[in-house]
Amino acid sequence: MEAAAATTSSLVLFSSPRRSLTSLKTSPSLLRPSCSSCSVPSAKQQPPVCLAVPWLNSKKSSTLRCSSNLADGPSTLGSSVRWVLDPAGDGDWRHIGYKVARPGAFEIASNAVTVGRVADKADIVLPVATVSGAHARLEKKDGRLLVTDLDSTNGTYINERRLNPGFPIPIDPGSLLIFGDIHLAMFRVRTMIVEVPSETDAAQQETKTEVVSAAVEDATS
Repeated sequence: MEAAAATTSSLVLFSSPRRSLTSLKTSPSLLRPSCSSCSVPSAKQQPPVCLAVPWLNSKKSSTLRCSSNLADGPSTLGSSVRWVLDPAGDGDWRHIGYKVARPGAFEIASNAVTVGRVADKADIVLPVATVSGAHARLEKKDGRLLVTDLDSTNGTYINERRLNPGFPIPIDPGSLLIFGDIHLAMFRVRTMIVEVPSETDAAQQETKTEVVSAAVEDATS
């Protein structure tokens, strides 16, 4: 079936005019900064608060920074970079011959994952006929994301560049990553930097909470 899809995909990749991608929008309520004057029901760690505008189509704004604040004052933060692939294709399935749902966004949670169509061969499954069983390998190394084509039928592309099979190539945030199909398997690469309190700060905050709780109990007894 991959061989049959190869001819179709090549037409899809090179005969279709380039389409402008609509930038994703995020609800303002999701980006509302934390307010120090708001009441805090608990001294436990609060949910992450996004500190930057959402990513756009430009590479400069493809990183979203979030922090996880403690309720009591500043703390020493450690950061973690997360790589996410957001769907960027138009979802057109007519070149396949039957209706296919466009795959959604996914995070590259492990240091190395395989992307493909067959569940037994891939960690991230894209159920699209133009995607090979084991299509490409994604690897996080030294703060970068490396892409390796696994000799796929329809190729792996970074923007308009087709990768040579077997050679890891770094990809920058904001770039397009295409697994053989610009309609159903094209993704925008972005990073999300999550800042979290260190273990020492979290332990100190927990101790403060216990002391305050004990003082309240003594005052009410």
